[in-house]
Amino acid sequence: MAENIQQEITQLEKQLAEKRASLEQRSAETGQETPHEKEILRQVVGERIQQARRQEESGSRPQASGQDDQSSYNDPQLVNMVQEMVNLAFNKSIGDAVRSVVRSNNPALIDAFHDVLVDQLYDALLERKKLEEVK
Repeated sequence: MAENIQQEITQLEKQLAEKRASLEQRSAETGQETPHEKEILRQVVGERIQQARRQEESGSRPQASGQDDQSSYNDPQLVNMVQEMVNLAFNKSIGDAVRSVVRSNNPALIDAFHDVLVDQLYDALLERKKLEEVK
């Protein structure tokens, strides 16, 4: 894993800790159960994607035309595109991968990338013993 991704994972660990503390406080106030760490990670990565979307929408760059239909979820090319973006995240940076995915303006790609990235980041955090495994 590149040094840059190690730094980003360390940053994610801090964001997870902050989010977890916030959710635990809210849970104590409302009596609701705190989500599992994998769900918290999903929220943190989702927030990054939403932030990139807002930046892309407010920027002057034209958006690529994307596919809005559900058929794109079944497109075999989607698997390859997701893997390319995940490789970019782990070899260059999560931010670069997120920006590329958002620029695609393809909801199926964004959703699939989000799911796969969370799974792989979760595995990386488990290896670093920063999270407990969902059983």
